[in-house]
Amino acid sequence: MTPSSPAAAPLAAPKILLVGDVMLDRYFAGSVDRISPEAPVPVLHVRRSFTRPGGAANVAVNVAAMGGITTVIGAIGDDEAGRCLRAALEQDGVDGDEIATTKSIPTTVKTRLLAGHSQIARFDEEAVLDDADVRRDLVRRITALIANADVAVISDYAKGVCDQPVCRAIIDAARARRIPVIVDPKGGDFSKYAQATVITPNRAEAVAVVGFPIRGPDDAVKAAHLLRDRLSIESAVITLGEQGMVVVSPEGSAVIPTQAKQVFDVTGAGDSAVATLAVAIGRGMPLREACFLANVAAGLQVSRVGTARITWSEVLGAIDQREALARGKVVSRADLQAAVQHARAEGKRIGFTNGCFDILHHGHVQLLEAAAKECDLLVVGVNSDASVTRLKGPPRPFVPSPERQAVLAGLSAVGLVCEFSEDTPLDLIKAVEPDVLVKGADYAADDVVGADIVKARGGRVITPLFVANASTTNIVDRIRLAQAEKR
Repeated sequence: MTPSSPAAAPLAAPKILLVGDVMLDRYFAGSVDRISPEAPVPVLHVRRSFTRPGGAANVAVNVAAMGGITTVIGAIGDDEAGRCLRAALEQDGVDGDEIATTKSIPTTVKTRLLAGHSQIARFDEEAVLDDADVRRDLVRRITALIANADVAVISDYAKGVCDQPVCRAIIDAARARRIPVIVDPKGGDFSKYAQATVITPNRAEAVAVVGFPIRGPDDAVKAAHLLRDRLSIESAVITLGEQGMVVVSPEGSAVIPTQAKQVFDVTGAGDSAVATLAVAIGRGMPLREACFLANVAAGLQVSRVGTARITWSEVLGAIDQREALARGKVVSRADLQAAVQHARAEGKRIGFTNGCFDILHHGHVQLLEAAAKECDLLVVGVNSDASVTRLKGPPRPFVPSPERQAVLAGLSAVGLVCEFSEDTPLDLIKAVEPDVLVKGADYAADDVVGADIVKARGGRVITPLFVANASTTNIVDRIRLAQAEKR
């Protein structure tokens, strides 16, 4: 199943009113090389740390990344974590002015320890909100703000914001205005979500409510029908991880296969799906098409480490790999700088390598895969056709630059591809400011172009490997020899 014409969706930014449990995600990332002598636990050598909006705040950030206008209603503590969360939301273009501050609870903080792409531990600082005055304040905010909303969203993480009165306030107000309400539920009692438009439990959440195991899509369809009937909800969407997603609506049922190719971290996948669903519905898309896009967004999210912002263009590009290559990975220098800044703001390490890549061979692939292991986003600079001719002489290049770039973009190790017309990538390296500069082991590290710039910024220059007898020249010579032998 694919959307009929997702790229043709209206471009107007839908206004999303989001109510839920906001929190701050903290990350400490590094490597584990030894076990502590004090206890049988790994020692994490921390190389970087960063924070991101979490929970309902992550939904809000993803709505903004999708092109929606988000107003988020929630509660935080009067503490440093709360102030950090407000600042992070503002930086991501999210209106956090309607988040209430209270002394009755601390801001929920989830701290994750990452070794490479894997979580090795998590610890939480939290307390469940149980303050009638704060909840009355939240209801007041909902009543005042619903008039400006195109879609309402409840993002329930069971931290106390989404109790019965708050859920009823937003559902009733949205129904009065005839705008959809999307619920990302939590807990074993879904009665507080009755009469919402769409509910999106995962497998475990649905099982806890319907009372029977969901082994696959057929069971999920049965469970979705039961949820619709019990709660008087228009549509039920049950996510099944690697088995995809089941959608049951007045138009019937559908099973949408999973879109994930690699799974590094499932954190935030549900948030990205709900955000995409809200924006797509706000743009007038039918539910099934909106769910398809939501499933794609979740697939993109789990291929990254930690919560990340998924954009509308990324989702559309991922539907068709050829579109992803054309508009997602192959970029101009200006777009490359913007993409790198965005990735760096998310705490990602930027790697860079370059070459002619005239005829892509196994030596290239091994080097690119080795380079990708040293960073979170690998940028590949590609010599223009004129540059290759100056460096290699005619008749090089054998493969035109657009085709060389497209082939590189098709490799999973490669994050972004950008052409440069100069004889060296020095100007491109200055624009990217990589954390890791990579070349083959046939280069001495100090001789790599741009090494001094990268080292001056505290970055690394590595030359991980060299594959002997793997070159475009060798390939062409073998072809010519074979042709001569035939003659």
